[in-house]
Amino acid sequence: MLQYAVYSVISPEGCASILWKTSEKAQDAADAMGITAHRLKALGLVDKIVNEPVGGAHRDHKQMAAFLKRALNDAWRQLADLKVRELLDRRYERLQSYGRFTDTKADAA
Repeated sequence: MLQYAVYSVISPEGCASILWKTSEKAQDAADAMGITAHRLKALGLVDKIVNEPVGGAHRDHKQMAAFLKRALNDAWRQLADLKVRELLDRRYERLQSYGRFTDTKADAA
């Protein structure tokens, strides 16, 4: 996922407009929705965050393409030697894990 991208069915501004009747609370909405690259990576929904050029991907297309090419090549190298069955099993396990709760608190013993 690109560094400054968000993943949602509604923009933070749209969500804020519905919840608080103002788009000025877009950052609050984005935080509540957990749609940023870093939040989604922490949840295990994103494998890697691809850095963007200063100012965002739209500011320097050539540099962004180079960053993305490097990230895709790295991912390919990690998967290239796996058998199809193993790739499918990994993908299935990953999809099945979405939404599972894991207690991260230390055992109180």
